[in-house]
Amino acid sequence: MIVPDNESRVCDAVVRTLEKWTCEKRSDIRHPDKEGSNPPVDLRVRLGTQDYAIEHTRIQSFPNQIATVNVAKKIILYVQEHIPHPFPSPAYYELQFPIKMLMPKSRGRKRALGNLVTWIHSNEQILRERNSDRILSVHNPYEASDRIQGTPLGFDCYFELLYWPVASLIPRQPGTLSYRFIHPIEQERLRLKSLRQTFSKKCPKLQKCKTEGARTVLVLESSDPGLIRFEFRDSLLPTLLAEFANAPDEIFLVESSSDHWYVQLLKRDEAHWPNTGMPELGGFYYDPNSPAPGIPEWLASFPQKMRDDFQLDSMYTPFLPGWAPITYDKN
Repeated sequence: MIVPDNESRVCDAVVRTLEKWTCEKRSDIRHPDKEGSNPPVDLRVRLGTQDYAIEHTRIQSFPNQIATVNVAKKIILYVQEHIPHPFPSPAYYELQFPIKMLMPKSRGRKRALGNLVTWIHSNEQILRERNSDRILSVHNPYEASDRIQGTPLGFDCYFELLYWPVASLIPRQPGTLSYRFIHPIEQERLRLKSLRQTFSKKCPKLQKCKTEGARTVLVLESSDPGLIRFEFRDSLLPTLLAEFANAPDEIFLVESSSDHWYVQLLKRDEAHWPNTGMPELGGFYYDPNSPAPGIPEWLASFPQKMRDDFQLDSMYTPFLPGWAPITYDKN
């Protein structure tokens, strides 16, 4: 398949997943939308004797996400170039900033970004020093034990630096600094509204393909740069499926923010997340069909009492066969 842009690469990742599951190779590849044929879906492809119709869309966790993410990428890139990785600490850190963040004006931008780096450096040291004697047994490893909030000179928004004392309990690499947007309280409502608009636009095209005998696939691409997973919590997906009788046969979530793309099946025929019994998206899992199923070796090395106190074993849940997420290199 020719992959001239990100849309095609994301669709290719899903087709590779379908090839893996069906044990069939793709053929008869067409791009109806670009070719001007109807129904104007993004991709038609045949796997064995089965025709597939695939429609791709980028989803936004909040209004103007794509523009905001572009600003965040520039800020994160600057920070990564000027902050040592990892920090000399067993802790895990997370830099959070609001979704209405703006890039400082060009005249003072470099100075403002430098102030942000200085702010992170100094507050990382403060967090590390004032938590050096924290007793692990009284801390919930899933929640940040400390944080510092502030507005570096040159920015018109606040930042928060969060601190987890033992990164390996989350699990993360010790000393890691990650990034996340601070989302509004009404985020779930905004997600539902955005996805309802997506379904209203995409489902009718796919339904026309279904009447032609195609198996229909909706691909939702999330491109946050490691800031937040687009999580389908609670009743979000079941609510949409109840509203749209013409929902596609399969729905995939593809996280394309890093070099390794995370492909997650959300719906297949009548089975869908979370009714399949899968853990929360973005959680930790193991494949029960793998050669060595169960919790990872690093976790098994922890004392059983610590694992019981923090319920660490419950972080890893077996996925149903065929529903485990698959990771691909974007190239």
